[in-house]
Amino acid sequence: MRLRLFLFALYASLSVGVWAQTDTVSTRSIYVGLRNNKYVFAGYQGGSWSVGLENTLWIRNLSEQYLRLNGRYSLNTKLWDIQLSAHAFVGANYAGRYYDGGLKVGLDKTAGRFSFGVGVMPFYDSTFGYNTCYTVHAACRVIQEASIVVNLTNIPEYRMVEHRIVPGVLFKARKLWVRPELSIPLNDNVQFTRVLVSFRYDFLLK
Repeated sequence: MRLRLFLFALYASLSVGVWAQTDTVSTRSIYVGLRNNKYVFAGYQGGSWSVGLENTLWIRNLSEQYLRLNGRYSLNTKLWDIQLSAHAFVGANYAGRYYDGGLKVGLDKTAGRFSFGVGVMPFYDSTFGYNTCYTVHAACRVIQEASIVVNLTNIPEYRMVEHRIVPGVLFKARKLWVRPELSIPLNDNVQFTRVLVSFRYDFLLK
């Protein structure tokens, strides 16, 4: 019962403010992609907002599969061209053994070849409890289609809250972006470094 109430509450918040992903087009589209090697996703983007679903990949036991509902909204504040974004999500595994959810609010600024941003995310996991997560990120555009990026964050890549520095490269065209990166732990052995790949492709709508 508590799981159903939690899902309903976060679904209601999503219907009020859902958003568009920063690293892609701002027109209407149907999109598909992969996040952190593990999650496949699909959704709809309408200008400054988007809503979508994602599901785990490579999970052998069907009951342990994880499904997440995402919504995002972004807005140019007109104050020094700072971009405000809000990202809400809620997810659970198929068996209902655990669920989680969060709401990330971020500010981003681009100045010439450089961009940087910060974000904070209240995050709740039914097993591990509440955490306040953060992200501080920066990028430098090397050529029109490629940027060097780095992120300092403890937002979960999978499920656990971990403090990590994540350098990588963002390749971006109008309908496609690809982001290979290294995720290096800050308070654990470097042997737990992950090699991550994420991408997204948009099918543009008229």
